Amino acid sequence: MIIGYSFDSIEAKRGKEIQGRIDISSTQKIVSVEEKEIVIGEKRKVLEIGFEFLVEYRENFGSIVMKGKVIYESKDLKEIEKNWKKENKLPENVDMEVKNFLFKKCLTLAILIADELRLPSPLPFPMVVPKKEE
Repeated sequence: MIIGYSFDSIEAKRGKEIQGRIDISSTQKIVSVEEKEIVIGEKRKVLEIGFEFLVEYRENFGSIVMKGKVIYESKDLKEIEKNWKKENKLPENVDMEVKNFLFKKCLTLAILIADELRLPSPLPFPMVVPKKEE
C-alpha cells in the first residue's frame, strides 16, 4: 500500500515552436527499491521506490521530467526488495499499483506545468461541441 510520495526534482522546458500535429508520450520508470525505516507514530519498515516520470513532446517541442520517491508499505517488504535486486522487477500487483499512482499524480501536475509553458496538455480534455440539428 502506498503511504506517501515526494518529488526530488521537476524539470520542464519548451523547445522549438510547435507546428502541426504533435506526438506526446508519458512514461514512468522505477529506478530503485530500498528498505527504509520511518517514524509515523511508531517505527515502521517501508520500501522507498525511486521513480522517473517523463512527458515528451516530439520532435523537440518540449519535455517535463519528474524524479522522486514513493513510500510503500507491505508485509512482503523483504521479498519485494529481494526480487528487485535479483531481477530489477517489482511483483506485478505492486508494479501496477505504483505505476497507476504515478500516472495519476504526475500527469495531474504535468497538465499544470504544460499549461504554464504553453504546451499542449499531456492528456486530452473532452470538448463541448454544439448540438447537430436534425
